[in-house]
Amino acid sequence: MKRSIAICLLTLSLCGCSSFLNVENIGKSTISGFFSDVDGLNASGLGLHRLIAEFYDDNYIRMGELAGDNLYLNRVNASQAEQLIYDFQSTPADNSGYPQMIWKRAYEICTNANNILYYGENLYESYPEYKEVIDKNFGYAYFARALAIFDLCNVYAMPYDHTADASHLGVVAIDYVPGFDSELPRNTIKECYDLVVKDLNKAIELLGGQNEGNPTFISALACKALLARVYLYKKDYAQAAAYAKEVMDAVPLAPREDYVKMYRKAQDCPGEGILRMNTYGSGSGMINLCSPLTTQTCTVEPEFLASFSDDDVRKELFTYVAEVEDGEVYAGKTYTAICKYLPIKDGVSDVNNRRCDHFVLRVSEMYLIHAEAVCLGEGDTAAAAADIKALRARALGKSPSEVNLVYTGADGLDRLIQEERSKELCFEGHRFFDLKRRHEDIVRRPGTSSSMLRLNYPDYRYVLPISQLEMRANEKMEQNDKY
Repeated sequence: MKRSIAICLLTLSLCGCSSFLNVENIGKSTISGFFSDVDGLNASGLGLHRLIAEFYDDNYIRMGELAGDNLYLNRVNASQAEQLIYDFQSTPADNSGYPQMIWKRAYEICTNANNILYYGENLYESYPEYKEVIDKNFGYAYFARALAIFDLCNVYAMPYDHTADASHLGVVAIDYVPGFDSELPRNTIKECYDLVVKDLNKAIELLGGQNEGNPTFISALACKALLARVYLYKKDYAQAAAYAKEVMDAVPLAPREDYVKMYRKAQDCPGEGILRMNTYGSGSGMINLCSPLTTQTCTVEPEFLASFSDDDVRKELFTYVAEVEDGEVYAGKTYTAICKYLPIKDGVSDVNNRRCDHFVLRVSEMYLIHAEAVCLGEGDTAAAAADIKALRARALGKSPSEVNLVYTGADGLDRLIQEERSKELCFEGHRFFDLKRRHEDIVRRPGTSSSMLRLNYPDYRYVLPISQLEMRANEKMEQNDKY
């Protein structure tokens, strides 16, 4: 932890946008000097968005899918780090793999958020006329810290209800700027969730109506959507349902005719995004992972693909037809691929704008959260069924009244909800974390390339180990069991 924090403190000016990403500034400005005016604060707030984008693109999404059961890994093209996650063989010594990189990248977000909140405080007095701008960037910081701590808990800790009082180990819920030599112990999972909820409520207060309707920026609505997810993981179903419904009422589902386009032409169709990261002009790890035109590493598991009916619009996102812009060798050929991260190039003259902005939060997830929460909480199967019918109707090109759900009781409907959740949110970084929070086993289908065909909950490998580097740097750090 102190190693990660020290790096972030010394390189704050490297973690944001181009307005302060230049060699001339390095070594000439202290952190407090950087936050001496509102321009520096604005740059750091935008920088948080970039850090979140990189963390999701390079680390969190693939962790959530590689460890799940719907993705097929081409081992010939996969890195060692990806194979270790896929096979549940990560060790503390994997210092260049996911145990270290997810920890490091998430705490970079936390550290930069804490710098904003600590060093930017004086700006309220120095620039009272910019209070709204300062509030906005502070809101970004509270949200970013909450998201990072929550995601870290998903990776390195067992679910909230693993112990009756949530007293088991979470991660380091860091909400201040520590000294270079600080050695920080892990908090309980309850303490981590308490900080996440507190931060999100503070962000809502600060953001107000700022950025509403623009999903490429953190907003109060994004905070409420994340709270819905957090409360679902906590199994506080009443709060999860309430926050999900508030977001559902504010943003409509993307219509069927825009469904594929909202993934593959993000520049033209923001779709139902509540928070999605703008990747204009930047490379994408997920594109490289999924593209069939290079060294395709991941694709959809065949049996999972077969579970989609031919009239399901979501199935279109698993067929890639190479375009003229892909080159003569590929043009016109058809490939099976995860197209949620493969942009349509035709008609996009600005090459930098050929992008598939990945979602952090979107409205369909809120329907699924609301359905699960009212089904398992209140036992309101009618309301839950209505949510699922809305999603299936869009997928199948029908009206909700034409969708027939066959189930018996709340448990039967819950199984349908999870089936729909698996299809709707596939390859967006949810699958493994969904199985884990529900205490379900990981069962790979026949034909998987993984050496781990089944992992029974609560196997210790449901959490990653704390990196060896972190353990050596921090005497107070406690390793996860059996690592």
